[in-house]
Amino acid sequence: MEVSGVSLKTQILRGTVILAAAGIITRILGLYNRVFLANTIGAGQMGIYQLIFPVFMVCNAVCCSGIETALSRLTAAYGGQGRHGNIRRLVRIGVCTSMALACILAAGVYFLAGPVSIYILKEPGCKECLKVLAFVIPFSTAHSCVLGYFYGTKQTLVPGISQLIEQICRVSAIYILSVSLFYGSETGAVLAVWGMVAGDGISCIYTLISYKIHVKRLQARLEKKQANRENETASGHFLFRQLMGDALPLTINRLSLTVLQSIESILIPSMLKLYYTASGEAMEIYGVVTGMAMPFITFPSTLTNALASMLLPTVAEAAAKNDYGLVKRAVSKSIHYCLLIGIFSMSIFVLYGNSLGMVFFKDEMAGQFLTSFALLCPFIYMSAALASVLNGLGKTRLTLLHNVLSVGVRIFCVVILVPKMGITGYFWGMLLASLLLCGLHTFRIFKLCGLFFSVMKSLVLPAICVSAAGYVSLAVYRYILSAASLPQMAVLLIPCGCMAVVYMMGLTVTKSLEWK
Repeated sequence: MEVSGVSLKTQILRGTVILAAAGIITRILGLYNRVFLANTIGAGQMGIYQLIFPVFMVCNAVCCSGIETALSRLTAAYGGQGRHGNIRRLVRIGVCTSMALACILAAGVYFLAGPVSIYILKEPGCKECLKVLAFVIPFSTAHSCVLGYFYGTKQTLVPGISQLIEQICRVSAIYILSVSLFYGSETGAVLAVWGMVAGDGISCIYTLISYKIHVKRLQARLEKKQANRENETASGHFLFRQLMGDALPLTINRLSLTVLQSIESILIPSMLKLYYTASGEAMEIYGVVTGMAMPFITFPSTLTNALASMLLPTVAEAAAKNDYGLVKRAVSKSIHYCLLIGIFSMSIFVLYGNSLGMVFFKDEMAGQFLTSFALLCPFIYMSAALASVLNGLGKTRLTLLHNVLSVGVRIFCVVILVPKMGITGYFWGMLLASLLLCGLHTFRIFKLCGLFFSVMKSLVLPAICVSAAGYVSLAVYRYILSAASLPQMAVLLIPCGCMAVVYMMGLTVTKSLEWK
């Protein structure tokens, strides 16, 4: 199947590779940053740093999450019709609307930092972090809206580079501040938030400049080929209503989900205190899980999130043409690749989770959580791709319903299981919720457009390949430990690399068998 002269596989994979490459480098820098922060501010302050993110995510949901996705969908639709004047006007409307909301919320966060930290987050230490976080909100909002345009045009190079710039500036700012302004003082979580200001601010400037350059180049090409199409620009009032018509359900979806997730995030430390009794211990465990273990667990989702970003405009464009055969193939391929990545990642964390925790964080608890939470990998990775498909098909209400049910299960387990089982109760809640979410998404997509799914190709053969790869990897690991004197990092990375190579070779061989 060809889409605008480019095959489906090429169209999706090209954008995915660009985003994934940038995402992998960004995640590596992010992991370094997590390790540096953990060693600099400690697990307790990491917990405080993680605790401010519910506030940030609520602001992000209100200001730009719905508008970004709506811009992506409408840009793809109008781009297919050649109506580029509408796209430029939509971007201006979207950015102005989002920025107005962002400035109001940023002011609220700054001036109400004290009450929010005491009465909502239940942690007074969050006050200074929230004040600094207020400066991040406008930058992050403008940045996200413009990225919606680039995703809609399938121009993934700018989003990829902006990810790199954001993370490089964040990591650099944190390091520079730690050895200058904060040097010799008791460094707290506020150091990490200033890093966010630097990263989001500079990447926002880069994204806006890139947008201006891209639009000027596009206009120059259109003047030569189809200048008459540029006169077919709808009124600002019509485009505003169209944008808000798409964005409001998405915003309500994201806001509802974010509020529930925020409630969950705030409840976890409180429920942990009921089990562990000591407030410091509960916050330390919360910091280790959310600030150390989960970033590792979600690291491979760089690939699947990149795939999800490309799926939404592709599915939206195909659905607009009633080409549900293309949607079916895109979804089926995406599920297959998400499972391949998830099965491999789960095996890596099961085999080497304890070692990863000790090597990177010098924390035995982080290693234990990495091993325990490994089972979540396939479901976390797959749910993002499936949600993008549903949004691309315009089924945002279904996505909202599924996500609300999933988070509701997690909150129920946090309230009921965590006070009795500790962090183990949180794990069971996440596992049950992830299974439910993937099951609901898959069922609805199957009803809407159908699916191709081979248990043999997507589950049985990858399981066999990863088992063989794990056996080889452990043999290499034991040999290196007994026969070679290498740094800890090399002792760990070499077996993991061998496991990846053997796994890929196994999949390549099994693909040649052409199982159906």
